[in-house]
Amino acid sequence: PFWLKLSASLARGAATFLISASFALLEMAETGLEGVDEAELARLEAELGGMEGLEGAEEADAGEDLEALLADVGVPAPEEEEAVEEQEEEEDLTEGLEVEEHLREAVEGSLRLKRLLSENEDAPNAKKRKVDPVKEQKVKALLTRWGLVNDAVVKHVLDQSLMEEIDLITKSGYCPDKNNMWKSTAEIFNRYVSELRERGMPGGAACDAISAFKHRWKMDLAADKTLRALSHKDLRYVLINFDSTRELSEVVEEASIMDVEDDNSTATASPEAVGIGTIGRFTRLDLIDPLADAAIFGDANFTFALRLVRHRKALGHVGRVIATTFEELDTLRERYKEIDQSIATLEENFAEVLHGVDCTQIATNPQFKGMEGSFGAVYYNFP
Repeated sequence: PFWLKLSASLARGAATFLISASFALLEMAETGLEGVDEAELARLEAELGGMEGLEGAEEADAGEDLEALLADVGVPAPEEEEAVEEQEEEEDLTEGLEVEEHLREAVEGSLRLKRLLSENEDAPNAKKRKVDPVKEQKVKALLTRWGLVNDAVVKHVLDQSLMEEIDLITKSGYCPDKNNMWKSTAEIFNRYVSELRERGMPGGAACDAISAFKHRWKMDLAADKTLRALSHKDLRYVLINFDSTRELSEVVEEASIMDVEDDNSTATASPEAVGIGTIGRFTRLDLIDPLADAAIFGDANFTFALRLVRHRKALGHVGRVIATTFEELDTLRERYKEIDQSIATLEENFAEVLHGVDCTQIATNPQFKGMEGSFGAVYYNFP
């Protein structure tokens, strides 16, 4: 290249002197220093040392002059050449691809990332996945026993399994079905491993918060009974603060003396309610906002309102239930003998009972003034 030739010519003069001085010193070393003037020898060494320093300075100056000269003649610097080469490589990768204009930048970025990753993989210091030699040996033994040494997918499932699972598979004598006409061997084996993991999870059809908590900390049935007897406040405290560094009884006793701040949130609602039932609302899909009120129109004998009140109470909702009827109370007493008891039960659960409400005239009903936008759910009990 042009810039290499220019660099060589600039350093040629200094190199010639250094070579001459070196030969002179070698000749003196061979013939001996007898008869040589010490002053002349000192001067020659000084000039040689000065030329070594001058060589570095000249190289630096030559580098600056070279960059300026290359810029004048339009020859790109080495760094610029690398950037141009990378750009040309990216253009070569995208050449021939029919990519819409608004997607071109994304495609180029993906190709650039692919090139960088391939370079990292080829690099001598590229990171490699750590392999457990013991696990690798057990995986190889299972594949050999099953005759699936060349099945990469089954090997992948084994590689992703835990060492305990591999030990269980080895002891069980299991062998995946290789002749299934609907599913591949890898699919069948993956399903087996999934079922193996499920067996180590909490048993039973429904897994509530206490069952999961007991399984996590390896508790016995006595601890399960203690937890299920706790109130909402105490159970929530235990679930949050227990970490196995203390006995469960200590944490339960500590929870009983703790006060709950009334911050109008669902976490502090119904502190004395049954713990497991109230905590369970957080694992369910609530169609009603726990803080919002719910209105019921046309309920007549309040059977639906009673069910809704009990349901919201069990979920820990703090919003009111406003139960209304189209008929007046005297008419209801003539039709339903249990109406007074139903109204009393609703009021005990903080529900509000209204009579003579026409759901088509709610906007003009003074009983609903100021309630705009406050209902999380409205129920119309009409066919």
